[in-house]
Amino acid sequence: MSTSKKVWRLKKGSDRRFRAGHPWVYSNELQSSPKGIEPGALVELYDVGGKFLAQGFGNPSSLIAFRTLTTQSESDPTTLEAITQKLDAAFELRKRLGYLNKRNSHRLCFGEADGLPGLIIDHYLGDAGNACVVQAHTAGAQKILGVVTEALKKVCGPDAAVIFRNDAGFRKLEGLEEEEPQVVSNPKKLSLEKFQLRSGGLTFEADLVNGQKTGFFLDQAANIELALQRFETLVRASGLKKIKVLDLCSYVGQWSAHLAQMAKRLEVALEVTAIDASGPALSFAAKNIERNGSGPKIETLKGDVFDELAKLEEASFDLVISDPPAFIKGRKDLPTGSHAYLQLNTQATRVLKRQGGGIVACSCSGLLDEETFLQILSKAARRSTREIHWVGRGTQAPDHPVLAQFPEGRYLKAFIGFTH
Repeated sequence: MSTSKKVWRLKKGSDRRFRAGHPWVYSNELQSSPKGIEPGALVELYDVGGKFLAQGFGNPSSLIAFRTLTTQSESDPTTLEAITQKLDAAFELRKRLGYLNKRNSHRLCFGEADGLPGLIIDHYLGDAGNACVVQAHTAGAQKILGVVTEALKKVCGPDAAVIFRNDAGFRKLEGLEEEEPQVVSNPKKLSLEKFQLRSGGLTFEADLVNGQKTGFFLDQAANIELALQRFETLVRASGLKKIKVLDLCSYVGQWSAHLAQMAKRLEVALEVTAIDASGPALSFAAKNIERNGSGPKIETLKGDVFDELAKLEEASFDLVISDPPAFIKGRKDLPTGSHAYLQLNTQATRVLKRQGGGIVACSCSGLLDEETFLQILSKAARRSTREIHWVGRGTQAPDHPVLAQFPEGRYLKAFIGFTH
């Protein structure tokens, strides 16, 4: 046992979930109050009998007091060598999934799923170069950011730009302050605020420095692919010559850009109404939809999605995309957040064609389980007097892997439906 590390012990009977592979320990599962260390410091965890269990990040300020880095006791898991090995393994997984072969941007590190709790890295690939956007969601991840930067030079190449995006409000749960975005490295002088990235075979322009989250949403890629398959069969069967699309919370127009490409391939006209609260995001959306379509008609509406939806005519759209931000941040938000999903999807189905329309309804609130979300969608359809057959279901893309022993890592839900 290392004398330089703090030692914490589990209470009797509190090791079952941990021994089953779950990477967290809560403060009330420890024998004594987790004090006496800086948030994010390295801690050794032992069971009630004194047997070593793991090394990980400790945080006396968080309900989640311990997050596992390794179950090995011999070496320091926060060295450059150790972090590089984990990022190399994460990189190899994405390579096996085909992201590198197809030059598709991807999530390189997904926290606990890749053995680096609280660390998010999105790897954006573009014709001009590549950029890594890094987020530290926990105090432990914050402490190793310098090492992570050096490791990324080895894994993604010395020319990769590195941006820190530690501006998320939920960092306060870990005792961390929000920070201004920081461009740490940009050897090729890439245009990071108008970065052209590849995703799903298309090119998009996005702001990696000031945009939402890490600048783009990579987790919807598989759901977009599935929805396009369903929507293409719907359009072909209906014989439509023009498709009217409503893109709610459109951000930079990812969904509509893919629909624009589909319309171009099917040689049908496209009209897109994109709603978002961000003017800059809508500007990017219009460019991205135009870039990937064939003369689509684009209307952008800046404002609150609920207010703008209420102004739209009933049954006026062929396809509706409902992909809002998370309405449920914590357990206390479950009632109000669930009601917000009900309101949004009631209005979304209200403006959808009564027959032969297609809808995608998404939730990225991890605390909202799939069954409850489907019940919300069912209630929303009844309120808007729509009969919807749900013909597809999806989750986060495979570059956001899920550990069976860590269900908290699964958060994204998507349902694809046709009105009947």
